[in-house]
Amino acid sequence: MMRLAACLALILSMVLLSLPASAQKIHLKSGEIVSISELGIHKVLTGTDWLGGNGVDVYYYKPAPCAQPEEVTIREFSTLAFECVDLAVRLYAKVGYNNFRWSDDGKPIGAAKDLVKAKQLQAPPGGRLRFYKNGSADRPPAPGDLLVFEASAQNGYFGHVAVVNWVAGDTLGYVQQNVCPTGEGLPVPHGSANLEVELDNGKQLFSITTDLGSWGSVAGWVHSDLIKQQLIDQPEMRRAGDIRWNRDDTAVYVYLSPARTRALAKGEFIGGAIADLLRSSGALSFTTYELAATLTNQVGEWIRSDRRLNPASGVRSVDFTLKYTGRMIWVRPWGGPANGKWIPFVMVDVFYQPRITGAAD
Repeated sequence: MMRLAACLALILSMVLLSLPASAQKIHLKSGEIVSISELGIHKVLTGTDWLGGNGVDVYYYKPAPCAQPEEVTIREFSTLAFECVDLAVRLYAKVGYNNFRWSDDGKPIGAAKDLVKAKQLQAPPGGRLRFYKNGSADRPPAPGDLLVFEASAQNGYFGHVAVVNWVAGDTLGYVQQNVCPTGEGLPVPHGSANLEVELDNGKQLFSITTDLGSWGSVAGWVHSDLIKQQLIDQPEMRRAGDIRWNRDDTAVYVYLSPARTRALAKGEFIGGAIADLLRSSGALSFTTYELAATLTNQVGEWIRSDRRLNPASGVRSVDFTLKYTGRMIWVRPWGGPANGKWIPFVMVDVFYQPRITGAAD
């Protein structure tokens, strides 16, 4: 019996040693300083679940998801675990930002609302953070941008921050930490919001007009060139069947084959077929299948109605920008009277209806 007990004890100790540190830390106490590995048990999303697989883990307190201990600090980032700012800090650390600290004294920001002062935060050379004010922004919110919510009673007057996950026409989806609707007892890592674009003397101005399920209204968004360059952009040309594409954080650039161009000119609705090719090749990681199909069919209408784009005028193929949002779409014909020139088209109306689900296709 003694030998059996000893063997069982040895086996148990070996099992415990084989478990990751995250599985050995269940309860946290207020005021603790812990390693990031000790929070692994609290994941509700992993980094591969969002932002085209380039996100970071989203944590909540598993023993009581909406009743987390206060001021548990993550040692590696000097952030408060489970809070909304922690998510933004860990994501931006992937591209080299040394947390979000004031440039004058190096202290971490105190609340999400402080992110409206992005210019005063430390950033590596050439990677300065820029804040775009909601309603007067000349650049749309893009995947990887930080949505900053105004301080309000809903968020305890600390503000709130979330990360843009995908953008499609007049809707965007975001990922967040530390949102638990009253009475439900479960965290809500996804949210969505409506976008609006206005033309002011030909200049597009972007605003988030309605936020669905948030903890306050949106003050604006923080953009980082480093996030764009390292996590979002795909500058190299890729092939998807008989078409090609590349991407930045505002659009997918689609290069139609001559056969696809002729099919659109003949009135065929091949938006779904093009969207299938783009999705299967990873082009739509930050936008949606439906937007790609809708916009491709719209380009077909322009090809049929505008002689500069029509094969009857000598056009062999066309390229176009699959913009995530906005009313300006550019189309470039190869051959014909406008050979090699990008031609701007203005969408008559918002070209995509709100999408209320949590993830891109």
